[in-house]
Amino acid sequence: MKLRELLSDVADSQLERIQADGSVPAGHNGLYHDPETPVRNSSHWLVTFALLYDETGDERYADAAQKIISYLRSDDARPHGANLHHRTIEGKDRCNGLIGPAWTIEALTVAARVFEDPELAAFAEELFLMHPQDETSGLWKRVSVEGETLSFDATFNHQIWFAAAGGLLASLPWTSDEVDERVRTHLDEVSSNLRLYPSGMVFHLVMPDALRQYVHLVRADEGGRIGLTFLGGRLPIPGRQQQLAHKAVGYHSFNLYAFALLKKVYPEHEFWDGTQFKQMIGYLTSSEYWESVWDNEYGPAYNPVGFEVPFVMETFGIGSDEDRSRWLTKQLANHYDAEAKQMDKNTEDAETLTARMYQAVRLENSCLSELN
Repeated sequence: MKLRELLSDVADSQLERIQADGSVPAGHNGLYHDPETPVRNSSHWLVTFALLYDETGDERYADAAQKIISYLRSDDARPHGANLHHRTIEGKDRCNGLIGPAWTIEALTVAARVFEDPELAAFAEELFLMHPQDETSGLWKRVSVEGETLSFDATFNHQIWFAAAGGLLASLPWTSDEVDERVRTHLDEVSSNLRLYPSGMVFHLVMPDALRQYVHLVRADEGGRIGLTFLGGRLPIPGRQQQLAHKAVGYHSFNLYAFALLKKVYPEHEFWDGTQFKQMIGYLTSSEYWESVWDNEYGPAYNPVGFEVPFVMETFGIGSDEDRSRWLTKQLANHYDAEAKQMDKNTEDAETLTARMYQAVRLENSCLSELN
């Protein structure tokens, strides 16, 4: 079986699950169990349908993509005409930090390119530019569903994914130079905001590497809680450091997938030749990572490492076809149900994990002989 055949089978089964309003069934953010709106999974499926249409010309995928686009532009998805409504849970923002809009900007950008639609690009650009960026650090602040500026998003993968979505947007012919400038500012400063463990694994929180940067961000946060977040990430609070390190295992390839998207748009950036990047790749390809990530609850049952690692390898020319196939095949063997055409095995959130098969659509058409 070829990868495209499997992805097409899954996409075909999803066609009949598109709701009358153009949305697809929502998940609950994996093991976090945050009640989500359909915006996130609809965004993921939009990427799948758009890219499959681009490859095959199958009008069913184009129709499905257009239905989802209508939903994402609706008042249900964007109730106040500002940011998108991704989740509803007490004590958390409804936009899902930067990662919520990043996923939708990514999807709108892919669809805008495939359908040659400058209006979609303009919608994505509006969402991107409404998020204030601190020019000194390159970091972005969150924006509420009502349009209010919130504090900085202190989660590193949220920041780098927002940059990656912006990079995809900047590559479109209809996008203003301001998008590109903001993404470049983030990339130019990413080394200062990125902290690595000795293994090369990415620390889960943004961690400025100098006291002056820390002081600047606390001041720039205008009463936000980023200072407490940074402090909590550094202090030896019982169990806190272990919990952050455990979570970082499951998110490592998710971070690297975003870096790979940025590499495709900014291939000459100096970051790719730096020590930090080499350390991150070293950990990704280590036996330590392979042996620890498969049993990590933040890993393949939620963040599909078997799709993410091969994409990073392909993008940066790392490893062999067999290396990439090993990751892909194990992800599917552990979580894909061929009869249901869902990623519903060994996961707390089958809807979301199945929707995240969109990350595999960017892969080459690998052979999956072990799944025959």
